[in-house]
Amino acid sequence: MRPIPLVVCLAALAAAAAPAAAQAPEIRPGLWEFTMSAAKGMSQRICFTPAMVKDLKGVAAKGDPSSDCRSSGEKVAGATRTFHVSCTRPTKYEADIALTVHGPDHFSMTQDFVAERGGKAQAGKMSFVYRRVGDCPK
Repeated sequence: MRPIPLVVCLAALAAAAAPAAAQAPEIRPGLWEFTMSAAKGMSQRICFTPAMVKDLKGVAAKGDPSSDCRSSGEKVAGATRTFHVSCTRPTKYEADIALTVHGPDHFSMTQDFVAERGGKAQAGKMSFVYRRVGDCPK
């Protein structure tokens, strides 16, 4: 299974920092680790600076210059945001995403997606768990 494009992950993070943040905790800058259900224990780390956390929508927009991913249909219910992501390049990708902020150092996300690979559509579901693990390396 092909991993989720980083721009999709960043779009989800941007939704976490949307103006409706008063209804849910904001995330803190620092070093974040995320695990994907499909990766069976593999994790990745990403550093979010204070400037990035303040403008995650800008970070997401800069993502992969070859990508045209867009999000739409955002709904907020308590600490959970749901929205749809659609991309046509570099690959065709559609996903319904639910993101729940559990606190400033922890959130989770699920994606029901359809991705085109080799001219064939493949559907699936992935879940991610994000945790802040400390400060960014200097």
